[in-house]
Amino acid sequence: MIGSSREVPDGSALPCDVCVIGAGAAGIALALELERCGRSVLLLEAGRQRSAGPAQALYRGEINDPQRHLPLDQARYRQLGGTTSLWGGRCLPYDSIDFEPRPWVAHSGWPLTRTELDPWYARAHHYLECGVFDYRVDSALGAAAGDMVPGFSDGAIDTGSLERWSPPTHFGKVYRNALKASTSVRVVLEAVATKLHTEESGKRVTGIEVKHPAGGQMFHVQPREVVLAGGGLETTRLLMSSQQGARDGIGNDSGWLGRGYMSHIHGIIARARFTPDAPVVSAYELDAQGVYVRRRLWISERTQRELELLNIYMLLDRPLLDDPGHGSAVLSAAFLAKKLFQRGRDDTLGSGKYALYWSHLRNVLAGSPEVVSFLPPFARSRFLQKRRLPSMVIENKTNEFHLFYQSEQVPHADAGLHLSERRDALGQRQLHLEFKVQPQDIDSVWRAHQLLDRELRAQGRGELVFEPDALEKLAQSKAVLGHHLGTTRMAADAAHGVVDADCRVHGMYNLHLASASVLPTSSHANPTLTVVALALRLAHSLKAGNMPLV
Repeated sequence: MIGSSREVPDGSALPCDVCVIGAGAAGIALALELERCGRSVLLLEAGRQRSAGPAQALYRGEINDPQRHLPLDQARYRQLGGTTSLWGGRCLPYDSIDFEPRPWVAHSGWPLTRTELDPWYARAHHYLECGVFDYRVDSALGAAAGDMVPGFSDGAIDTGSLERWSPPTHFGKVYRNALKASTSVRVVLEAVATKLHTEESGKRVTGIEVKHPAGGQMFHVQPREVVLAGGGLETTRLLMSSQQGARDGIGNDSGWLGRGYMSHIHGIIARARFTPDAPVVSAYELDAQGVYVRRRLWISERTQRELELLNIYMLLDRPLLDDPGHGSAVLSAAFLAKKLFQRGRDDTLGSGKYALYWSHLRNVLAGSPEVVSFLPPFARSRFLQKRRLPSMVIENKTNEFHLFYQSEQVPHADAGLHLSERRDALGQRQLHLEFKVQPQDIDSVWRAHQLLDRELRAQGRGELVFEPDALEKLAQSKAVLGHHLGTTRMAADAAHGVVDADCRVHGMYNLHLASASVLPTSSHANPTLTVVALALRLAHSLKAGNMPLV
């Protein structure tokens, strides 16, 4: 059943077995899993069914470095389905090494292993519609797929792994009918959880204060179990805004609540130039189920340990759209179309923007037959298919590629969230984010590129050509949009984190988190798949009734 908070009488109390706060990927998957055991589930979503409405403005906050991190009300969205309405669809599990204590990564080590999470990764694939749980080229594509880089022998650099792509799955659309038809899951839209109330001992949540995003109307929830699934920032904000007994903030006995914020850093500082004797595989491929996959360059776990590197992956990518020097009619047409339909005023190009436009237009005019032949099939694959082509990749005749990287950030106690003195429309204190890129983050990316360059040269398969300002670009690395990790970190010992291995808040009987905020380290992978896997694992524990008592 799906309804609105406007249908709930002001001042009323709603009892339920499990209250899930946040109807994004984690919240919807967890609620549908609990449906099968007959538990009454109340799923609260701050946004509307097909839009955010006034709830989106509640995301606004402060940030210390707006040049390197997007504003807090961007790259996340409030509606049924949450940020999956914006999601690109990249799926990658974390690697075994990510779960292990690493002496060169402070505060590393998870209280569970990759092997323990594997069954839930496989189950998460069902919800994310990204095919079989298989990330190796040989088994996923077959031996006939050939090598990514012909003549290159894997060792320090692994070319045999891949990423998978969801259609992408918009959870609000794909699972709307299942939620509507459910007799045990009740979805309440336009319902903002503003505060948790605990018993005097602080060990159990007894009530949840809920308001309409436009203010005025309020009701309470009386749950037996509570799951916070509101994303990597709002989950932490709700804990910090609530009281545990007589103390401000829930789950902060360790001092880690709000601390250890991570994202991923990304960019392009070099081009990979391969020998021209054999074409390199860089485009998207389809597995036997018709799922888009893409090969990548990854540094092996053994080499990460030997060189004390952070986890990172690299993709062979097309030239940047805004640089007309690529000479591609297709890319210039895409750039001009993007600017034509871009919302708002474009002040990013400076005084020379018209010269830039004309350079792109010259490319289009010179290669108009290429544009005419390329665009119709691309448009069909990108916009008219349920499983869409993830991005534009054009044929490369030079065997030279821009090298896109996405790298891990180390958890650091000085990076994190605080409650500011500014308040939103509901009177709640807004978040202030201290985003920091550590010297170790930068150093690891640089050494990873140098390693790849050495391996290509040693095997006679190519080289990296670094940008003239590569070090400057690297020093200004930006956060990947929408990856908000680490501020309610998972730890076996209550002294070192906020939640335990089962995502239950330390010291609490009935409060659990299904959020990217619980990830102790960030790996190199987009977090959606891992967050859904953890949510499904939590649902299993709640169904079985085997959550340990404190």
